[in-house]
Amino acid sequence: MSLFHPSSRLSPDDPQLAHLINAERVRMLYAPTALMVGMSSVFSVALAVIMGPSVGWTPALIWAALCLMAGTVRLVNDRAYRRSKDRDDPRWLRNFVMACAVHGTCWGLAGILLMPVQDMVIVAVVVATLIGACSISTFALQAHVAPNAAMNIPLMLPAALMLLTRMDTYGLFGAVGILSLGIVMLSESRRAERRISELLWLRFTTDRIAQERADALKLAQRHSAVKDQFLATMSHEMRTPLHGILGLSQLIQQRLPPKPGVLGDARQHAALVQRSGEHLLSLISDVLDFSRIEAGKLAIDHSVFDLRHVLDDVLALSRVTAAGKGLPLIEDVRLPRPCLVEGDAARLRQVLYNLLGNAIKFTDTGEVRLTVARRPAADGNGPPPIPGPAGDDSTQLRIGFEIADTGVGIPPDQIDRIFEAFQQLDNSFGRRHQGTGLGLTISREIARAMGGDITCQSAPGKGSLFTLGVPLRSAAPDAKPQVLSNWTSAPSSATHDDIDTQPSTAAVMDTTREPISPAAAHPAGGKQPAAQEPADTSAPQPAPLPQSLQGRVLLVEDNPVNALVAQAGMSQLGLDVTLVSDGQQALDLLVPGPHDFDLVLMDCQMPVLDGVETTRRLRAHEDSIGSPNVPVIALTANAMPQDRRRCAAAGMDDHLAKPFRQEELLAVLVRHLHPRQQVTA
Repeated sequence: MSLFHPSSRLSPDDPQLAHLINAERVRMLYAPTALMVGMSSVFSVALAVIMGPSVGWTPALIWAALCLMAGTVRLVNDRAYRRSKDRDDPRWLRNFVMACAVHGTCWGLAGILLMPVQDMVIVAVVVATLIGACSISTFALQAHVAPNAAMNIPLMLPAALMLLTRMDTYGLFGAVGILSLGIVMLSESRRAERRISELLWLRFTTDRIAQERADALKLAQRHSAVKDQFLATMSHEMRTPLHGILGLSQLIQQRLPPKPGVLGDARQHAALVQRSGEHLLSLISDVLDFSRIEAGKLAIDHSVFDLRHVLDDVLALSRVTAAGKGLPLIEDVRLPRPCLVEGDAARLRQVLYNLLGNAIKFTDTGEVRLTVARRPAADGNGPPPIPGPAGDDSTQLRIGFEIADTGVGIPPDQIDRIFEAFQQLDNSFGRRHQGTGLGLTISREIARAMGGDITCQSAPGKGSLFTLGVPLRSAAPDAKPQVLSNWTSAPSSATHDDIDTQPSTAAVMDTTREPISPAAAHPAGGKQPAAQEPADTSAPQPAPLPQSLQGRVLLVEDNPVNALVAQAGMSQLGLDVTLVSDGQQALDLLVPGPHDFDLVLMDCQMPVLDGVETTRRLRAHEDSIGSPNVPVIALTANAMPQDRRRCAAAGMDDHLAKPFRQEELLAVLVRHLHPRQQVTA
């Protein structure tokens, strides 16, 4: 009794789906059994009582008893089905068909035992009752044609045959009518079966699709979680040795004299190692940024900052790179000083670094120009700006940044391609320019997340014009601008794609120090700038950082190379450094009683006791005894935003991401320690 038949529109290619549909149809057959048997019992007893005086009580009672027994058989089978743990077994359909055949046969005996063919009144009553029973059975058993036929054929056929025995027109007409009704009922039952099967097919297919979508979503979420964990782990594992490489190479450069000979060559080689490590760090940062964008986790900060200060920082670093190629970097900034706005200074600076870096990278002769000015609110570049407070239209600025170069240019049909991930116009093995092809992709996504966009106009051999438009809300004149540091949500590096145009990580992360000098940007062996545009002397310069500090620092670091780098850097600053290799050793020095440490540099991932839990226990101890909190700086290769929040929640005061430069370490230490007083004669 297969579900599928030659005329069915369903496909038998999926046995599991066919099995589900068959099982559901059997359940639909059994569902009304109790109701149908109850109605059958009532009508059979009532018909026997009505017919008893006319046809005799013996045949009437025998017929009623047979109907009740057949109904009992169906109830027993129904009970067994409902109590069974294996309702999908095909035997339950066979049992149901046989029970229906027995029940239909017993009811069909009414056409023999209760219907004297010569009495038309009794014939009419019996035939009407049988037709009603047939109709109800057809409706209740429409899920499958087999039990319908087993019930209705023996129910109607005896009455039709008895009417034919009259051998007259009335008998012939009645028999033909009963048989025709039976054929119509079976035909409708067949069509109803197909409709129900198709509806069940749609239902189970929809359920399967919904389940597959739910499973796919769960799988995607698991994959996303695994991917995030993988990125976090790989970021930490790659940044940790990179910190050692960059730190040791910087120490070597500081200790070797810049003299001709073997020592001078070694100093140049160390400088190349450091620049290569910084380039590798920029690639790691690109991949992390791109992964955040793909996962929809790109966060945009809204803090007050001085836009002119950000531009000064970007231009100071980019001029060094441009001077190394002999290119003038011309600025045309039409903004007041200071220009306090609300937005994400770190992300804006990241985008500008990338756009200027690409312009310099792809320009060999000519110039690079940066133009910054206010734009009308509806300039067509990006969505409309967010409105300011009611009645104050002056609080909303749309700033336009135009970066023009005289470089190689881009064919018009390739402009959209440069914003695609991992795409570069020159993808050959011998391509001239290095990089991941993620810089412009990340920059456009950041611009759009800030409510703006990046567009490009270019032609081969005529250079390119990149336009960045972003809405920035004006800040109050007395607002305190943000000072960007490692603790903020600054990007871990700029997104330049070329080793020769990669600004230092320290400059991108830290604005509390002076702009890097050309000599620092190109250490021994690097390209010396041939020319340099004069900087804007009216720009406020940050105060120089002290070169010597005083205080005692507890360094908690399990990696011996990284410990050596950090310890050497702090010793050069005049600090007294104590080194321990895990959090428990740190607590043994900090918790028992008063200590004389002025600062704790705490690595986060360590054996025995990690830095986060160590800080929690330290803060709990300090709160319990009422002592002031010793500053704790997170020293970790974990650069994810959630890692920063986790450190802050544990009670850490600052964050220094590995790999870091000496300037970054100094900038963080200055915020928590005092400069060493110079002794004069």
